Amino acid sequence: MSGRYKMKTYSAIWYVLFFLTLPAAANYTGIIPIHKHAEITSENTSFEFYLSSKQRVKAYKFVCQDGDYYNEENYGNFSGFYQCKLFEILKNGHLGSDILGPDRSWRSSVTRARFDISSIIGGCKNHSEYGHERIFLVHGMKVIINIHDLKPTNGMDNIFEKYSFSLDVNINNHQSSQSEFSGYEKEECAAVYEKIDPSGHYIDKVKIN
Repeated sequence: MSGRYKMKTYSAIWYVLFFLTLPAAANYTGIIPIHKHAEITSENTSFEFYLSSKQRVKAYKFVCQDGDYYNEENYGNFSGFYQCKLFEILKNGHLGSDILGPDRSWRSSVTRARFDISSIIGGCKNHSEYGHERIFLVHGMKVIINIHDLKPTNGMDNIFEKYSFSLDVNINNHQSSQSEFSGYEKEECAAVYEKIDPSGHYIDKVKIN
């Protein structure tokens, strides 16, 4: 066997082995589109619903809670002012990973589905990735979370503890969005300082990282 023939043979074998070891492409079959609206108050921050597949089988569970909520058995830790999670439902009926996180090993403090007051009424409000409206392209879906009309219910001085706001969630099919998790963005907007001034106005100083 000539050296040139051997090289071609080895190249062909390597080519086959390489593609055999590649992970299979995700095949997200789609969901029944949904829009949900809720009026959230500091007395009742829980918000959750199921997403069904086109075959009308429960496929995902969407859950939001305030940042003090913790339930290790079901949903894990929530942080910030308000946070949402979208869990895939596994074949055994258990909840899988939160696909709104940037990757499989993310911490709650780095997910873009974590909102602070600055992102709702402050300096980050209109940021394209960390504002009051967030868009996630994942699992063949386009997920839009919009928190708006944040108001104090016991004076502006107590807005961090006593409040109400509107929450809108739109989830539609978006077949080009085949990512397993939402991934990381190029920049982050976050408040490094915030307070209520003597006149009752919310003031913050934000930083773009």
